[in-house]
Amino acid sequence: MMLKYYKKRYEIIMQGTYPINRKKIMLDTLTSDIEQAYAIPMQKDPAWEQKNKEIFSLYSQVSAHKGM
Repeated sequence: MMLKYYKKRYEIIMQGTYPINRKKIMLDTLTSDIEQAYAIPMQKDPAWEQKNKEIFSLYSQVSAHKGM
């Protein structure tokens, strides 16, 4: 259920008509929330990524859009 919540937040941010700087802040916050909720490792960990594909996929998407 938690992952569904984070996916919805991401969709709302990306579809919203927020100013770019506001969107970046929202994406930063979302990234931090996902990191904390799922204990995402600070360094690349292929074993963790393989075990948590769906979480890592969302996290990667959000992170990629932070640099808009």
